[in-house]
Amino acid sequence: MDELEIRRYKLFEKMDENSIALIYAGTSKIKSEDEFYPFCANTNFYYLTNIEQENSVLLLIKGIGETKTYLFVDEYSELKEKWTGKRLTFEQAKSISKIDNCMSTNNFETILDMCLNPSVKQYGDIKNVYIDLTEEIKVYPRNSTKEVKLGLERTYPHLNFKDIKPILCELRMVKSDYEIECIKKAIELTNRGLYDLVAYMKADQYEYQLADRFEMYGRSLSRDGLAFQTIAASGENATILHYPTQDERVKQGDLVLFDLGYRYKNYCADISRTYPVDGVFTPIQKKIYQAVLNCNKAVIEYIHEGLTLKDLQNFASEFLKNECVRLGLMNADEDIRKYYYHSVSHHLGIDTHDTSIREKPLQTNNVITVEPGLYFKQYGIGVRIEDDVVIRGGKAEVLSLNVKKEIDEIEKMFKSKGKMNE
Repeated sequence: MDELEIRRYKLFEKMDENSIALIYAGTSKIKSEDEFYPFCANTNFYYLTNIEQENSVLLLIKGIGETKTYLFVDEYSELKEKWTGKRLTFEQAKSISKIDNCMSTNNFETILDMCLNPSVKQYGDIKNVYIDLTEEIKVYPRNSTKEVKLGLERTYPHLNFKDIKPILCELRMVKSDYEIECIKKAIELTNRGLYDLVAYMKADQYEYQLADRFEMYGRSLSRDGLAFQTIAASGENATILHYPTQDERVKQGDLVLFDLGYRYKNYCADISRTYPVDGVFTPIQKKIYQAVLNCNKAVIEYIHEGLTLKDLQNFASEFLKNECVRLGLMNADEDIRKYYYHSVSHHLGIDTHDTSIREKPLQTNNVITVEPGLYFKQYGIGVRIEDDVVIRGGKAEVLSLNVKKEIDEIEKMFKSKGKMNE
């Protein structure tokens, strides 16, 4: 079976018999009076179809011993194409999604009623309706899937309605070999972008120039774009986790914290590296950086199947505290959360913070980040070192192994700036 067909097959396996599932692509969100935000398809819908076109709907029907799959997309409109660009033909949608039953969204309500109306029973005696209730999925400009569910409950009160998101979440947490290869490719591209950044960066540049450089370099590699908005934070700004403004100049002697990544076929890399703009760490920078690096490597070594993300967080917090006390960076009676105030790990995939059940023990083919950090505002230093790993053979395999992070490796990168992009 094709990758998409396998995903849908696994979803059907988890659905009750005599059920349907509705997964909406969503629609563009209103930004202002006459403008919409760029459309981003519901990633659950994309996961099952590879379709990124708004207003599309996936309908899965599971009877007794039989399944049917329908994809609904907007019909071609010459007028709409002139205003908003090309839309998929039915044949194109079939080819991308590997779904033969591709129809116009104009037919969706009719087919849905044929499924749910007890007097019709065109598709058997449907008893359950699964619907993706992910927050903020807009089916119409102002209606969410939760409001769609309420409307269906009023029309078909005999049915049992369930949220399909938890099922899709469990499926998406376990990556296929194809998905892992896509993430590895995204990391490889990101690594090339980091080499370019090191070759480009110098004191007195604005932080936004560094972020823009990474984005533009990525566009020269592919049209997949950024996994998320790049963070480039220098000096004290690096103690702000999601530093948004990037409007200060990088000063001589600063560390610059980068949190960044490219996409590949809509799969994300998520890498953090912290570099000295002058190419050499000062003694205090080196001390803090090495403490974070030691933690990064210790967490990776500690990871094994059966642990939870909370277990990793507890381990990282304790490790960092011991390091900081040992190095004289904090007192034994201080709370490490004063200097380390975020989680050490999250799942990674189509979304940078991929859908997950954080309490669920790690299992084979989970892809997660490892990102300890220390933030000392009094020194004007924030350090985060983030790698992406996959659980294989019961332990962590580092997917971002080629992204340099040792102090001597980083300083060598700066010394050989001129040769990096030859």
